[in-house]
Amino acid sequence: MDSAEEFLIFGVLFAVILSVLMFLMFDSSFSAALPIGCNNNNVLENQFTSAEYGYPNRMEGTPLFRCYDTDACYNQATAYNTCIKHWCYYTYWTNGHGSYSQVDSCISNPSQSIKNECSVISPSNTAALESCYRSTIVANNATQIQNCDTSSPVCVAGDSKYCSACQGT
Repeated sequence: MDSAEEFLIFGVLFAVILSVLMFLMFDSSFSAALPIGCNNNNVLENQFTSAEYGYPNRMEGTPLFRCYDTDACYNQATAYNTCIKHWCYYTYWTNGHGSYSQVDSCISNPSQSIKNECSVISPSNTAALESCYRSTIVANNATQIQNCDTSSPVCVAGDSKYCSACQGT
């Protein structure tokens, strides 16, 4: 067997393994067992909540794994404050290193770099998303939450392209 045939065999084998892993990653029944992706527990687990609450970073809310239906809520009125809070925790409390006084000081008077991180406030900004579990505003409140709650099969303006109940609207 020459090197071209070996390369072709390894290339096909790699593609098959990668395809199986991607299928498992996007299939909701298997995603809870994987370190990244949606696990549908109503708790937003990404780099920001990892710094704030010590959750694992499952990359929830990112463009690849949005999880808006069950794990993340977007509240237009509080998105900026949520973003500032998340960036302050991420900056001053990553991996448990930091102090609450630094975080509190940052939240009350954020640096310009953190303000820049929150200059775009939309559901596409991962730091502006709230955990539906910890949100003080329930996800069924269609006037406040700009996402689609699976228990309420209606389309809420603002997140129609990510919400299964809103498809085609």
